[in-house]
Amino acid sequence: MKGKKVKEETSEYEFCKLCRINHNQGRRHNFFPRHKNSLSSLFSRFNQKLSYVKSSLRNPSLVLSSCDSLWCIFCDINIVELGSVFASGNAIKHLASEDHLKNLKHFLWKYGGGLNKVDSFRITEDDLAK
Repeated sequence: MKGKKVKEETSEYEFCKLCRINHNQGRRHNFFPRHKNSLSSLFSRFNQKLSYVKSSLRNPSLVLSSCDSLWCIFCDINIVELGSVFASGNAIKHLASEDHLKNLKHFLWKYGGGLNKVDSFRITEDDLAK
């Protein structure tokens, strides 16, 4: 058969941390309904936490409890508010950092969701300047 190339597919399994399954579907796994539902659920939960952090950015207050924390799914770290004077101070610093932006872009590229949502999951320089 001239003109046709036989494509060898490897059956390497990859773990999707959103769906919590091993699969060998490659990048097309991002288009499966289970993955899309997991991604939208993750985005809505993170937006709720981010709205709380942004509200504390608009109305700063002193820390009342020292056990507040935020899990950043994009960076895989837990941000604890132990050394912060203001409520959500460490979370604000993290969400405005260049490291978070780099990890956020990589996450959106790898798991889907579109790079047009980058500014909705971080604190921009304009928000920080206000």
